[in-house]
Amino acid sequence: MTLMREIDWESCLLEPRRDPKFERRFRRETGRSSGPVSYFSGTSWIEDATVWFNVNASKQVSIEPQLAGLVGMIVSQDNSCRFCFAETRAFLRILGMPERRISRLEQDLLAEEFDARECAALEFARRFSRSNPPPDKRDLDALRAAGYDELQIIEIASIAGFFVFFNRVTTLFALPPYAKEELPDRWVVRFFRPVIAFLMSRSDHTARLEPLEPDEQEGIFSQVVLGLDGLPFARSLRKTLDGMWASPVLTRRAKALVVAVVARTLGCPLPEKEATESLLDEGLSVEQVDGILAHLRSPLLDATEKVVVSFARETVWYEPARIQQLGRNAMQTLSREEFIELVTVASVANMICRLGIVVGAR
Repeated sequence: MTLMREIDWESCLLEPRRDPKFERRFRRETGRSSGPVSYFSGTSWIEDATVWFNVNASKQVSIEPQLAGLVGMIVSQDNSCRFCFAETRAFLRILGMPERRISRLEQDLLAEEFDARECAALEFARRFSRSNPPPDKRDLDALRAAGYDELQIIEIASIAGFFVFFNRVTTLFALPPYAKEELPDRWVVRFFRPVIAFLMSRSDHTARLEPLEPDEQEGIFSQVVLGLDGLPFARSLRKTLDGMWASPVLTRRAKALVVAVVARTLGCPLPEKEATESLLDEGLSVEQVDGILAHLRSPLLDATEKVVVSFARETVWYEPARIQQLGRNAMQTLSREEFIELVTVASVANMICRLGIVVGAR
């Protein structure tokens, strides 16, 4: 298998724009470095989602933190995300995992000696990420047979979904991974590694069940959100979807097209149905929507929508350098703000569509 550092990676598509207020908020609420957020700050719902999802990523209700990290590692590896993989790799080094074992994990994560329960979760995470073909009831039954209950199953799916989202955000923007890749070898990190590892080991990684309130059970793509009810991630996802849908940067029709294209490509009926209903509300007919989703072009699409539809399809399965070049091409038509929102909406769409497949299979 190709090592992650050897994957072709374009120069970053965006110039960072510092927002000290948001960076302070991100560090305060997540406890993590705010370095990457300067590349896509400026849109409130995207800033909120970045904070909420990162908070959720560090806390689990029913899954062990180590298993959650391995799920993230295998999804990031599967999506060829140098940035997210390097971040996970750095944390493993800081926590004291030997370099030789990390290298073995990088070459073939599933060749490591995990027990049957862990293997079942990691196999499911890879199937979830690839979704080609998508996971089905048999995959969920395999998790049940390995000893996972329903809450643990949806939590594994939500963790994989989180990484599907962030893998795309960081890859589609081509955020520079080099500092992350070199972090464990810096003298200051090596010197203070025992202290950092001790502090990380004392952190509280647990969260409580948080059932959705009645008003949180409604809204766009509510069936997917309801399928995750009880996890803190469900509330963050609900607020993110509401903010995304209300944003004026891209039209609602353009955002619905993104979700519909991703859903049709993955074969996910729940989000596709809701996105299609939204497109009908925007004045398109069922036949017109079907034509757009089948051919990815139509005289009914304006210049922005043509870019949106074409780009969304390419985000489902991709090679990093190629999708990054396609993003650079899209920026010739879209403003910076429109491109940032397009990437984030497409990343959300890939997450909720894969989650929708799991919710539908239950």
